[in-house]
Amino acid sequence: MRGDGVRTNAAWWYLDRHLGLDTADALCIVGDEGELTYRQLHELVCRTARVLDEAGLAPGDRIVTVLNDGPDAAAIVLAAMRVGAVPVPVSPLLTAEEQSYVIADSGARAVVAEAIGGDSARDLAGRFPGTVLWSRAAGAAPVRCLTEEVRRAAPLEEVVGRAGEDPALIQYTSGSTGRPKGVVHLHRGLLAFPQGLGSRLGITREDRFLSTAKLSFGYGFGNSLLLPFSVGASVVLFGGRSEPSAVASLLSRTRPTLLFGVPTLYAALLAIPGAAERLDFSSVRLAVSAGEHLGANLGKRLAEEFGLTVVNGLGATECLHIFMVTEPGVSPPGTTGLPVPGFEAEVVDDRGRVLGVGESGHLRVRGASVGDHYWGRPGLSGETFRDGWVYTNDTMVLDAERGWIYLGRNDSILNVGGMKIIPTEIEDAIHAVPGVELCTVIGVPDADDVTRIVAHIVPANGAGDELRGQVLAALRRTLPPYKQPRTVRLVDRIPTTSTGKTARFLSREREMERRS
Repeated sequence: MRGDGVRTNAAWWYLDRHLGLDTADALCIVGDEGELTYRQLHELVCRTARVLDEAGLAPGDRIVTVLNDGPDAAAIVLAAMRVGAVPVPVSPLLTAEEQSYVIADSGARAVVAEAIGGDSARDLAGRFPGTVLWSRAAGAAPVRCLTEEVRRAAPLEEVVGRAGEDPALIQYTSGSTGRPKGVVHLHRGLLAFPQGLGSRLGITREDRFLSTAKLSFGYGFGNSLLLPFSVGASVVLFGGRSEPSAVASLLSRTRPTLLFGVPTLYAALLAIPGAAERLDFSSVRLAVSAGEHLGANLGKRLAEEFGLTVVNGLGATECLHIFMVTEPGVSPPGTTGLPVPGFEAEVVDDRGRVLGVGESGHLRVRGASVGDHYWGRPGLSGETFRDGWVYTNDTMVLDAERGWIYLGRNDSILNVGGMKIIPTEIEDAIHAVPGVELCTVIGVPDADDVTRIVAHIVPANGAGDELRGQVLAALRRTLPPYKQPRTVRLVDRIPTTSTGKTARFLSREREMERRS
């Protein structure tokens, strides 16, 4: 990536820098409502900043955004940074109660949502007195219409000076293991991020990004704003859900060169009848997978059936985005590759002792783009952010020949009969059975509080009850007895978080309810 002189300390640099470059009038956003150049987006951001400034938002104030992806969602984030405020993107797929939790937890000074009306408006106004409420749609007091106010506003060109150590963004974790936590990211971290992963992916201004992960998810925020804006590339921002049919349509209409998704979405694309003939991946030079483990079998199928060059990444909200990634043609299938430039990784035991090659342990990483702390949680912050390292809650091993190998989340590893079981190993074996679309493996206590392995499987089209027996037979051939599930249950769906990640704790809760 080429430089452009002195860089500011604030993350709104991602957009402003283009006004002095030949990318000013280059295509920036391809969206549901048309296209915007970098210059046009800058004007929208400055108009939005005027509205925020006149509403009294001050440096450090948090503003929760509950918006579908699109130009307005990107503009409100950058506008908040211009006035010194701290945006807190939240998925519209969260329930009203979950959204209210984030508003309360972050101490938001303002909220922007797609639509707030009726009982929702009265409830929010009552629960959060003094909080400014905006809606993109027309609304009645106390809700203000952001779209109309931005349309009337004069652009605010001036920006509030911010230091690299100032908070720039709060991203809430996906909640795949419980209550979400707000990760505070600093301006310096956001500015440092593209130098590592961007160079590893070889991004240029000629690329077009399509992310099925949304801006409210750390993975999506990097894919759809930080990475493309860092080089003047274009990005596809679509407001709908990342359903396989919607993604299929976007592939043919927008012709992305970089596709970012989670394994659950990639598996769903493979499950589309006639997928290889119906989906057009001809423009995609790299398909990036992150958010959860990408098994060797799924990666192989994506390459063989779609002709995709697949990159497997490991990241965390605490680290902003991907910090470890595979290299096409070099990294063996099923591995996690090596740290991106600027990141270091180590595994440690329960006492914090650094382990060597071939020893599995708890992963810790450090790099310039890691988060600073959890919002309002000093105790938990001290456990996760220590001595410059982020303790990721992942179990990993560094193999001398294959590189880093992901074994699972520390809290998902099962202890069965004194043996440690990695659920992802069993899931990979199940995914290799024809007729399996999705699966998750959990541990559930029986009547004697002894942990038993349970597999929940979503059958692919055409697979029936016989799939259960086929899976059990296959696992008897490929896994030792202590790793074989005691129960294989066919289900309609695997619960996921709003970011599309598998929510094991919800599958575990459902199994417990079934047994009670």
